[in-house]
Amino acid sequence: MRDIEGIEQVLEALKPHWAEIEQDFDTANARFLELAAGDHEPVGKVLKAHLLVEHHLNEFLPSFFGFGEFHELRLSFAQKARMLPTVGSSAAFVRPGILQLNKIRNKFGHQLNYQIEFPEIQAILDILSIAREGHQFDTPIDAIEAFTPVACAFLQVPPKHLQDAFVNAFKNIRAAHQADFD
Repeated sequence: MRDIEGIEQVLEALKPHWAEIEQDFDTANARFLELAAGDHEPVGKVLKAHLLVEHHLNEFLPSFFGFGEFHELRLSFAQKARMLPTVGSSAAFVRPGILQLNKIRNKFGHQLNYQIEFPEIQAILDILSIAREGHQFDTPIDAIEAFTPVACAFLQVPPKHLQDAFVNAFKNIRAAHQADFD
């Protein structure tokens, strides 16, 4: 017995349509080759930034909220980002940029050749205008790459006495809510 039985009948039934099938395949294959030949460096850089930030989210959130088995919640990146405090924490400062990073990553998930424009990363640029004051970015990807270590640094969980100092220092910081990014 073969793994696939009846394939001979399928091929026979399709034989009258074979030229059209090959033409359709050639059209689809040309589109595939066009997408595969595109510049995928932006996708890789955005995905890497996303993964680095998520790693730090996975460390920050259980510590901040005291979750014992946080990894078992199996939350999406967006759910984790929305859990970030909007006030009284250094994480509140980078929260809008993290939400925006996720939105950009999702766009690449639906459109492989997506082109990021500066207006789409305004929250990231706002954070960088403070964290990297005076620095200009040639491309949105450059800004995202500069934002990533900033976000990760602001998600660090310092020792308790430094946590208290951060809470006190950031007590008046308020972040925009998710609705501002939809």
